[in-house]
Amino acid sequence: MSDKLTKKLQVLLTEAEVREVNRVILNEALEQEERPISVSAFIRNLIQDELSKRSVEQKSIIKQNLKNLKDK
Repeated sequence: MSDKLTKKLQVLLTEAEVREVNRVILNEALEQEERPISVSAFIRNLIQDELSKRSVEQKSIIKQNLKNLKDK
């Protein structure tokens, strides 16, 4: 990643949610036979994945709206 990571976001989770996040991270590490990633890296990956999905959705919505405008 070439972008410098400079901004922090704070997330409040229940104890159960924190345990679940840790469980997912550890299970993935065991399945891949790799060292577990940090919780911060895990949450960052979730956010990046969600943003990339939304970007694709938003692009298709914009294209459809432009097409509708042209058709009028």
